[in-house]
Amino acid sequence: MKTEELLFVLDIGTRSVIGVVGKVHDEMLEVLCVESIEHSTRAVVDGQIEDIEQTAKIAGQVKARLEQQTGVSLREVHVAAAGRVLKTEHTVYEMELDPQQPVGAKDLIALEASAIQGAYEKLVTGLEETDPADFCSVGHTVMGYQLDGYAFSTLLGHRGKKVGVELITTFLPSEVVESLYTTMSMLGLSIASMTLEPIAAMNAVVPKELRLLNVALVDVGAGTSDIAVADKGSVCGYTMATVAGDEVTEQLMQEFLVDFATAEQMKFDASAGKRTIEYEDVLGLPYTVELGELLERIRPTVENLARQIADGILHVNGEPPKAVFMVGGGS
Repeated sequence: MKTEELLFVLDIGTRSVIGVVGKVHDEMLEVLCVESIEHSTRAVVDGQIEDIEQTAKIAGQVKARLEQQTGVSLREVHVAAAGRVLKTEHTVYEMELDPQQPVGAKDLIALEASAIQGAYEKLVTGLEETDPADFCSVGHTVMGYQLDGYAFSTLLGHRGKKVGVELITTFLPSEVVESLYTTMSMLGLSIASMTLEPIAAMNAVVPKELRLLNVALVDVGAGTSDIAVADKGSVCGYTMATVAGDEVTEQLMQEFLVDFATAEQMKFDASAGKRTIEYEDVLGLPYTVELGELLERIRPTVENLARQIADGILHVNGEPPKAVFMVGGGS
């Protein structure tokens, strides 16, 4: 099997690192193998890498297992970024064209690049003193094109005098992006592409035809809840809540005086529907708790998590969407 035929994707999450190797056939991904290893320490917090060496160690183990299964050396990787401070900007940009020449791929790249540059300038102008100094673009979504004042879903091959694009650009602090590049470099990997986690989740879960409806996708992980909203055929907004499954785990730690790993296992047992959950507290003393009592003890935390996710959706969408898709381990 040739290396250039494969796609290697890494999801560096708060709780674990997941690697996928696949091949593209007719715009569909054939998954060849998947590996997942949990962090032994809290090296990633709220979706942001804090301990680069420890994260690289776990990601390296995932990479080695995938290389063993495929029999090839993986050199390029596709990653998605998350983080505590996500910024989005909505921009519209227009430019003149030679009406005798059809719109080509280079024209679209120039159009979108100029719109992204405008979004960055708009972002910098609106930054507050408490915000990080530097931001990097980590992904954008085209909401629509215009050609001589008419709406188009694609411009390739068309002719006209003036083209325009409306897009949403997402930015993360440069430290978040640099930590990803440094981690991958320690593994001898070059980043082939980078996107934002809610963008990746929306593309993977919600088909294009469903985006004609006003729907929201919420990916509840361990450290962050990624939110994407679609309407009228395109994605119209992204945001990220820095609350997720870890809040429930930390509440269990407080309620039952247990360490993080034990609280995680109690959460898994509750999710599996065990009627009686056994555990040991930090002193090593054995206890049991009924499922109903455990759920009641974490109810305020779960309701707060749901409230913050709902507020994030309303902030982006302006009103309740027609439907909400929930994915991710924390959901």
